[in-house]
Parts: sequence; structure tokens; C-alpha cells
Amino acid sequence: MKLKHVLVLGLSIIPLAGFSQSENFTINGKVNRKHDGRFIKLAYEDAQIKKADSVLVQNGAFKFTGNISSATVGKLGFGNEQTGDKIDLLLSTGTIQLSAKDSIHYANIKGTKLAEAHELLAKKLRPAEDKLNGLINQFRNLPEGPEKKAAVTKFLAGLDEYTRFRKETIHSFVNEYPSSYVSLYYLDQTAQGRLANYETTYPTFSKLSPEIKATKLGKELEERLLSVKGKLVGENFIDFVSTTPEGTQLSLKEVISKNKYTLVDFWASWCGPCRKENPYVVKTFNEFKGKGFTVLSVSLDEDATKWKAAIEADGMPWYHVSSLKGWKEPAAALYNVRAIPQNVLVNSQGKVIATNLRAETLYNKVKEVTQ
Repeated sequence: MKLKHVLVLGLSIIPLAGFSQSENFTINGKVNRKHDGRFIKLAYEDAQIKKADSVLVQNGAFKFTGNISSATVGKLGFGNEQTGDKIDLLLSTGTIQLSAKDSIHYANIKGTKLAEAHELLAKKLRPAEDKLNGLINQFRNLPEGPEKKAAVTKFLAGLDEYTRFRKETIHSFVNEYPSSYVSLYYLDQTAQGRLANYETTYPTFSKLSPEIKATKLGKELEERLLSVKGKLVGENFIDFVSTTPEGTQLSLKEVISKNKYTLVDFWASWCGPCRKENPYVVKTFNEFKGKGFTVLSVSLDEDATKWKAAIEADGMPWYHVSSLKGWKEPAAALYNVRAIPQNVLVNSQGKVIATNLRAETLYNKVKEVTQ
């Protein structure tokens, strides 16, 4: 119990002043003497520049030193990136003490408060990461052919499972340690690229302490999240008319008039992320269709046969339209769609109430508004 209190205190009192300054780090390592004569490698990224270093293990010991402009995760280990024995460390000002009786992957990490805080989170993530890496290596080692093609489905399912677990674990860590820079660092990692979803991330970001939000990274993440917040939220929907798979004309206005909530979902049969997202839309539709929720999917396809086949294959029993003009789809242009999947949720008054809802975030939002 006393140890837990010490850890929590350590997570709360990490100095913030140095995060935007040049930082000196040291790693002192103790490993099994069987590694003597081998080179151990350290790779990390600083200010968007990839860096790498290696040192010789002598008498069961090694030492790295370096300069970084802000706290960053480094990968330390033997062998290559895919199959080597490695561990992730959070590098920052100060000295990290690493000791490993056998595998580096299970080394004991002590020293800086940030490294110790990072290790608390890393221990929760590693089993799932190891499982995913096992699937990757299994897939990579299969010869080309039917067996490898069949393994794609298993791999994608494992990737989805890991992605959800990682995000949930990081968000839970933020809730438990809102004053830890580690919480901010990993929340920022989950919000990279398409995953920078306001609806998904900002509620968790808002729980971080004022001091953590005030750091350079905190300000950058908040600015990025606010920039992707649905600009259409609170505005009236933009009507359009397009063609159904049966060849009839259908307007968004007509769909909205018959339902309490309408998800306008932009997708395409050739879009991998869209097809991976479809099961979540199906689940949400099936759960809340009896409460006035429906979907109007707008496809950016050009081939009618592939479009219709994808609708059937993914089991999407709702409204569908497309002009079959690909990225020149007029409805997509009205909503400034430049990447897919993308969506807007509209209520019966024609107001946009949310945008770019993904996976469980879509389910939870529709559940919230239909209660």
C-alpha cells in the first residue's frame, strides 16, 4: 500500500518546466553476461527526426547517453525490430536504471519518475502487443497462397482487438493518473492522424490536470483536437439528392423527415478502413433502429456491381445512394469530404449534432441521444 502511494505521488509531482527544453538522458543497463560482446541498440524519434545508437555489452553492462528536446519513447534491445528482444522506455532528463536477468523484454525499470510511470502503463499493454506481434510474425512467415489469404481475416480481427484494448487502457490510465505526463504522451499517440477524433479523445483529454494541459504537447494536442471538432455541429444539414441501388432518386431531407436521428455515412467498397468500420455501424443500426435511428450511406464508388456487392457482403440494411462518380460525388463535396470513412449525425430538426463517430463512440453517442 505504501509503495502505491509513493508511485501515485511520483506521478503527480513530475516537473514540467523541462519538457520543452533540451534534455540529457542516460541509460545504465545490467544484463546477463551471456550478452557480452553483443551490441545493444537504442532507437527513438526526437523533433520528428529518427535517431539510433548502439553500444557494446561488456561485463554484463552497457550505457547510453544522449540529448532530446522533449520526453520520447525509445526502443531498446537486441536483434531486429520484428523478432528481437526489446523493451520500450520513456526517455527524459535523468538516469534510467535497467536490469534484466534474462530477457530485455521483461527488464526491471527504475530511475526517472517518467520512466517508472511509463512502465506502469507498458506492463498493461505488453501482453496485448506480444499477442499482436505473434500474429504479425505468423502472417509474415506464411508462404503466398490460400492459407496466407485466409490468415488476413484473423490478423485484421487481432489488430482491431488490440487497437480497442490499447485505446481503452490508455484512457483508463489517464483517468487514474491525470497529472502524469505519460498520460498526455500516450493520449497524444492515440490521437494521431485519423484517430484525432474530438468525440473520442477530448472528453478524456479534459480530465488531465491544468499543469499537464499547459505543457507544449498539451497545448498542441488540444489545438489539434479542437481543429478536428465537427465544424458542422450545430448547423443545419445540407440537403442532396442521389441515386439508390435500385435506380430511384432519394433525398437526405426525405430520410431525415422519417426518423429521429440519421447518420450520413460516407464510404466506398474499395475503402479498407470503411469496410472495417461497417460492422460497428451495423451493430449500432440493429440496436437502435427501433428508437428512430437510421443510416444513409453515400458511396464514393464508380463501379455499381462492386458497390452493391459490398452492401450485401457487409449486411447493411439501410438507405444507400451514390452517383458513382468516385471522389467527385456531389454529396461528398457538399460536406467537404476529403477522406473516408466520414459521417455526420443529424437529428429530426435537421441539426448536425456530431461528426466522425467511430466504433464504440458511434454506438455510445446514438445510445445517449436515443435514451
